[in-house]
Amino acid sequence: MASLSLGPLKLEGQYLLAPMEAVSDVGFRSLCSSLGASFTFTEMVRGASFARQNKSTLDLVDTYEQGPVGVQLLTKSPDELKKVIEMFFKLRETTEYAHYRNVKAFDLNFGCPNPDLIKIGIGPAMVKRTAKMEALFKTLATTTRAHDDSIAVGAKIRLGLNAREKEYKVAYRLAPVANEHLDFFTVHAKHAGQRGREPADWNALKELRDVVTTKLIGNGGALDAASARAMRQETRVDGVLIARGAIRNPWIFRALSERGAELPSVAEVEAAWKQYRETAQLHGTRQKYLDFHDENFQRMRTALNAAQSADGTGAARKK
Repeated sequence: MASLSLGPLKLEGQYLLAPMEAVSDVGFRSLCSSLGASFTFTEMVRGASFARQNKSTLDLVDTYEQGPVGVQLLTKSPDELKKVIEMFFKLRETTEYAHYRNVKAFDLNFGCPNPDLIKIGIGPAMVKRTAKMEALFKTLATTTRAHDDSIAVGAKIRLGLNAREKEYKVAYRLAPVANEHLDFFTVHAKHAGQRGREPADWNALKELRDVVTTKLIGNGGALDAASARAMRQETRVDGVLIARGAIRNPWIFRALSERGAELPSVAEVEAAWKQYRETAQLHGTRQKYLDFHDENFQRMRTALNAAQSADGTGAARKK
């Protein structure tokens, strides 16, 4: 299994779990890590709320795993970002937030297509603002490294706010500043106006590969092990960030890390649900996360039981 270095961060494997709002809690991240995900991220943390020490926002950094994890930050200005990072390192030294010491990467979010974010000019609405983005990249790098140079820094973007911005390749303008300041640069190969089921533009990843010299992470369209491998092979990205594919089947990471089959047994699903639930309950995970993952585990059980019934019927008929 190939390794991946994101600046000071050394990973065993090239397939990472994406930060997903209301999905990427400590239990799910821990499960994906145990199945072979090389790195995981918390869900998006709003910088303004973090800087104010809003308790529910601080608790999103639920980094209780023994291994390293990354935090994804949403912020609007260099001043706000600096306050967030300074606050993070201050809290990290306290007993209550000692688990923050597991954080080994910061990732700025310019990819979330939430209309409320776009309306106030942040998230994907910022991709075309090259000078502002450069200021944020530089602030992230200098402030973080002044405190702890073992933490990797990166950003995630889309290919612009809409089809017009994608056509004008506004995202490509960020390559030089990403190369200068970031350890990794993640590109969701869609513009913000595209829905989840629309195809990602892997050709854009190929073109960016020619100008991005820092580590390039691809995102979009990796729904199973075969498509995740295909993204790496076809686009030459350094790593693949997996979102929906992991929600549908966390065992995608087992297959990608060559630890076993991509399709779990019903018994493995039951054991994984137990593992998830115990971790979530141990750390006081909110009920909405348990409900979401329970629904997905139930869906997997139903599909596996149906497949086994069909196989049994087929075998009986052959006999």
